[in-house]
Formats: sequence, structure tokens, C-alpha cells
Amino acid sequence: MGPRGDHREADVRGRGRRDLLALALTLLAATTACSGSGGAPATRTPSATGSSATPAALAAPEVTLVEAGRALAGVLGADRVLSLASPRQDADDRNRARQFRDGQKALNDAAGAPARYTWGRPQLLVPREQRGPFWFAAIVDREDETGDVRPAVLTLIEEGGRWSISSVSLLEPGMRAPEIAKDAQGYAVALDYEDPTVAISPRLMAPLHATSAEEGTAGFTAGLIEKGPHTTGYADEIATKRLFYKEKQCTGYDSIFAASGFPVQALRTADGGAMVMYSLTRTTTVTSKVEPCGEIRVPPEARGLTKETSVTKELRTVEVQQYVSVVPARNSRKSARIIGYLGGLTKVFVS
Repeated sequence: MGPRGDHREADVRGRGRRDLLALALTLLAATTACSGSGGAPATRTPSATGSSATPAALAAPEVTLVEAGRALAGVLGADRVLSLASPRQDADDRNRARQFRDGQKALNDAAGAPARYTWGRPQLLVPREQRGPFWFAAIVDREDETGDVRPAVLTLIEEGGRWSISSVSLLEPGMRAPEIAKDAQGYAVALDYEDPTVAISPRLMAPLHATSAEEGTAGFTAGLIEKGPHTTGYADEIATKRLFYKEKQCTGYDSIFAASGFPVQALRTADGGAMVMYSLTRTTTVTSKVEPCGEIRVPPEARGLTKETSVTKELRTVEVQQYVSVVPARNSRKSARIIGYLGGLTKVFVS
């Protein structure tokens, strides 16, 4: 497929995504309009703070703070012990893999040798009311082997009586986690996927973010999500690399973002907004367009996933990107912003 075919494919993909998101946003606007006019909301959303209820009137939590603390300590403790195991045993690797799931498992499996971290004292964010599979979040300092300390946002999910880490995102430099709304007993409020009280529902945050990363300031999501390295910065990078590969290396370059199939979790913030934890996938393809072309070099960060150092026809890499975003309350006239990220390559395909 030539350059025109590439542009046509990109245009079709962009129009399809815009049509779907426009429809979703229209439906969301209709829902919020109905709920604001005195009608019953489409989804049940618990109180933002729970401050009006006395402790005796609050429903028993599905997961207690004590249970969450023990679960987190157990998972982090087991991971540290197993990552220190020497000599390595297959059983150690299998047991360590069981401490993770979803996007975090994909990243850990691709990383190879286990990284060793020291964890600080966590701030637990445990929803009182939720449906299974049960989950909670935690904010905790993570120190790596070089001594670098970064605040991390973790989500853990319970399945079959076992807790595993679903996602980990590191707060961006200069960013702080928002204050989470809690009830009188210290439990947080989880938001439904379609919650109408925030500017972007949890379900739409990932696809809107993906659109911003591909289309940047030219996309219809401009103004919904703040500019930054993980949104408009990606769009600028893609445009620059597409031109470079075409003019300097006679190859085609494309990079697309999509909402992953991993869980999306959201908590109410004290100002009526939301903190949303979700994942994207990024698929980047470099393809020889003209013969003869120079070899396509496999980037250093991808060489642990393939034995090849260069390819002649096509190189395709897949990343898992885990994010934490803060979404403002509906009608606040503010933009959502990305505050946390952790990602890496998980697959490489060569031909």
C-alpha cells in the first residue's frame, strides 16, 4: 500500500473513531441533561463524601481497610522475596507472575529480569460500595535500585480469593494525587463507568485520551484533555517521525493508540471530580515502501523481545501504557489532566 493508501486508511480510522466517540458524547450529554432536569439518573452513583450518614447507618464495606492493608502488604512482600531469589527457579518465576494481572502482568512478563523495589507506607483508597470483582487502590512511594523515589498509584483486584496488582502508574514530576472523597469511616467512593456527574465518564477517558494522542490539537478532543507529553506530545512525535521516515529512510511510519481491554477504575475526588485509572495500547509500525530500502533497525528497548536486530520489510511493536488521570466535575469548564504513567513494550513482530 502506497502513501495515499496509508493516508486513506488513517482517515477512515480517524473518522470511525470520531463517529463512535461523537455518538457516545451525544448520548452522555443527553443523559446528563435528563438527570439535571429532575429525572432519575441513568446509573446509581453513591454520595460523593458520605458525610451526611452516621457511621451506624453506613453499609458494611465489601473490602475492609484492614483486609486491603494485609492484601497489599502480602503482594508486595511476596514480590520482593521472589525477585530476590537466587539462584532463580521456575517455581519462583511462576509464583511471582501470580502477584500480577492485566496490564501490569504484561509489562512484568516482557521486562524479563525482575526489578527490585522498596515500598513506603501506603495510603489506602478502598471503595465502600462496589460490585465484584472487588478492588482497591493505594498511593505509595516506590524506591528503585538507584535510590530514585516516585509516588506510585496501584490498583489491586481480587479473584478466587487471591489479590493481584492490576496496574501501577508513577506520578509525573510535579504532579500530586488529588484528595479523594471519603466517608466518616475512611472509605472512598467508586464511580460507575457511565457516571454523569463528571466531565468525562470513566468509560470514555481511555478512548478520548487515545484520540488526543493521535490527533493532538487538531482533533475534536482539544480542550477536553490538557496538552502534555502523553497527549498532544505523542501526536507531535508521530507527525515528526512520519516525515523523517518517509524522507530519510524511504519507509512508512504509523502509530495508533487504543483503549485496552484491561479494567478501568475510578474514585470520586473531594471536589466532585474523579481520579481514573486505565490503560492504553500503542501499536507502532515501520514498513519498507520502496525497493531497495535500508534495513529497519530494531530499537534497543525492543531487543529483549526478539532475536532480530534489523528487519527488511516490517517492524511492529506494541506497548502497554498505564495512566492515572484527574477528571473535573461536570460543568466545571476545566480540562482533564494526566498525572501518572507507566508503560513499556510488551510485543514485537518482525518480517
